Amino acid sequence: MGDDCLTVKKAWGVYDRWLCDPKVEFRHEPAGVDGFFRHATAHLSQVSAPKALGDCYLLALSQASNATLVTFDGGLSNLACKINQDAILLT
Repeated sequence: MGDDCLTVKKAWGVYDRWLCDPKVEFRHEPAGVDGFFRHATAHLSQVSAPKALGDCYLLALSQASNATLVTFDGGLSNLACKINQDAILLT
């Protein structure tokens, strides 16, 4: 991302502005997210994969929320296709 990356201090400033925006709301994790998350990460059990863990969490959260996840990240999109094929067993 180069010059578009924010410092941690600036990122917290953006977050604080979001908290004041009436169009933004935060929700609790939906029931069942843990099961979806464990399923999505099953193929990672023998590796260290911090980015993949974040991606798997987003997929699990969208599945548990019955929400549509929109991404421009090709890796996340490919993972979503793989996980969603297997997720039929969980629903």
